[in-house]
Amino acid sequence: MRRWAASSTTIVTRASRISGPLRPSGGPFSPPCGGERRGAGNGPAVGWRSYGSLAAVMALVTLDVVVDGPLRQLDHAVHGFCDAHVRGRALEFVRGVSKLGQRGYLVRVIIPLSVVAAVRRRSLRYPAFAVLIAYALSLTQTGLKSVVPRSFPYGGVDVIGRYGDAYPSGHTLNGFVLVWVVLELLAAALPAVDGVLPARRRRDAALVAGVVTAAALTVSDQHWLTDVLFSLALGPVLLAWLVAAAPFERRRPLPAPLRSAAPATRTEAPRPGPERGR
Repeated sequence: MRRWAASSTTIVTRASRISGPLRPSGGPFSPPCGGERRGAGNGPAVGWRSYGSLAAVMALVTLDVVVDGPLRQLDHAVHGFCDAHVRGRALEFVRGVSKLGQRGYLVRVIIPLSVVAAVRRRSLRYPAFAVLIAYALSLTQTGLKSVVPRSFPYGGVDVIGRYGDAYPSGHTLNGFVLVWVVLELLAAALPAVDGVLPARRRRDAALVAGVVTAAALTVSDQHWLTDVLFSLALGPVLLAWLVAAAPFERRRPLPAPLRSAAPATRTEAPRPGPERGR
């Protein structure tokens, strides 16, 4: 028994010499090792099934709008109700809330925040990626709106093929994507904000901003219901891609494996002494 215990100790000691001290595996409750990307841990990733479901929603909504299906008829009913009942201060309030997705206002906040973040963090990645994201989102909106040109509801006429670019709602996409950019830059420019609003809360806040913007645009009769339904399906996908890419986070190289500081000692079983009585 002693020989077996001694041999086991020798094996463990030799293994520690080669690979260093044992580390906990990346289980569900273990802390991330140094150099891991925090962007991937901001929340549950969107799986392929979720992507497929959201893509199906976008395709069905677009098909319904083109063929004048039941959702488009619902558009007209919602438009008539909001136009008749949302008036006065209520209309002013929801229009003010819809400014949450106004790109012009958001860019005015993004530019100074990106400059402050660049100075504090000593990196040009903040203004560079902020401008790149805003420009790419604008191109995406322009391309999508050119597929199914549609008039806006406040004109009282729903025309497909010309007279407008209402479909889909670009303001709703701004609420998802550009609000997230503002929050990320705010956390980089003001470290205290990062403690109050960690990465997961910033992502959740952007999701809420997109949904609130979509509701305000519909109630204030600035967009048809199907306009915002398409963007409500696309916005979370774009946001999930940005969170996974983590454009505003610096990549740190993985550290080299640590080796044991104390020299390993080799424990051997005691050798039997000379027999007596011979």
